[in-house]
Amino acid sequence: MRRGVVLAVVLLTSSAHAERDDSPDALSLQKIVYAHDDALYTSDARGRNDQKLVELPAGAGKVRALRTDAAGKVLAVDLAASWYWMPLDGSAKQLAKLPCGDGPLQVAADGTNVICRSSTVPAQSVFVRLSDGKVWQLKNVPTQGARIVGSYPNRKLVWSDASGVWIANPNRLGEKKSLASQAPLRGFLPSPDGTRAVGVYSERTYVGKKESAPTEWLVGFPLDGTDVHRKSIEKAVPVDWSHDGQWVLLQDRTSACIVRATGGQYKCWKGYTAVGIAADGSFALVLGDRDRDKDKDKKKDSKKKKKAEPSDEDSEESAADEQPDGASVPSDADDIAVPLPTGPLALYRTKLEGPYSDPPELVVKNVDGAAVVIPATK
Repeated sequence: MRRGVVLAVVLLTSSAHAERDDSPDALSLQKIVYAHDDALYTSDARGRNDQKLVELPAGAGKVRALRTDAAGKVLAVDLAASWYWMPLDGSAKQLAKLPCGDGPLQVAADGTNVICRSSTVPAQSVFVRLSDGKVWQLKNVPTQGARIVGSYPNRKLVWSDASGVWIANPNRLGEKKSLASQAPLRGFLPSPDGTRAVGVYSERTYVGKKESAPTEWLVGFPLDGTDVHRKSIEKAVPVDWSHDGQWVLLQDRTSACIVRATGGQYKCWKGYTAVGIAADGSFALVLGDRDRDKDKDKKKDSKKKKKAEPSDEDSEESAADEQPDGASVPSDADDIAVPLPTGPLALYRTKLEGPYSDPPELVVKNVDGAAVVIPATK
């Protein structure tokens, strides 16, 4: 949303998502992993029943990002620009280093492999099989946004380069098929199943009948060759998809947001940094100041309740135009990762359902890095 730009927004209410259960019992079944001191810990989504999961390698640095698969089988950890991993079946006592350097990493939906930037050849993407560490070089495949979709023997690689967006068998990249004729300027991130993606494009907007000059927008689009774009939040940086492929976790400068992939539904929280999203998009994990002024937050929430929710006819000034309270939040995040905020941090849980003014709930009072939601096992 920006001044003079109308964005269709659908009010997110509990009735709109009646199939979701955000009761304490449901949250107790959701697991999270977070960083504290020199270890990773696990707890339920309420921050209870915490246990140490694994010690971090000595001197490895801050946990910048955590990634997992759709079934919660494995965990990947970004430690100061080096990636490590471990299975989550209780068999591992320490993290194993991956041949992955500084940059993004995606875990396949079935948890069998990852795609990342080579630690030895930074311009090269690599495909790593976790069971035995075997590495395949992916020549001419940019790492940003590249994702393995599907399972063996039908898995495919989706990626974007200067000439467009493509899909191919990772062993036969020369037989690629076009998914979009124009590549995003940056921020390309496909959904876990490879049917949709988000990315930044130069788009024209309209105020009434007046057309503006092209400006950069984050848009969502189907990966079907039609090149149909749906504008999202203008300056947002994509962080991750929900495993069901329905929701995208974004950072809109000083605000963490959950946005529906196929429509205008969204919800944002000012002054927080997005780090993880539930498998069904029902909540997100965000970092914020450990010593937030709760009384001030309540006053802000009271003011919000007096103001009507944005509608198709309304335009609203971006949340990013307001300065957050508390911890420093990134203002110029790049398209590889959203930098973590500085200062004493706590982990909070946002709630997609309910009133737009609902503030995030405190989960863990003292954290020292990123966090991730581990999908509940069936």
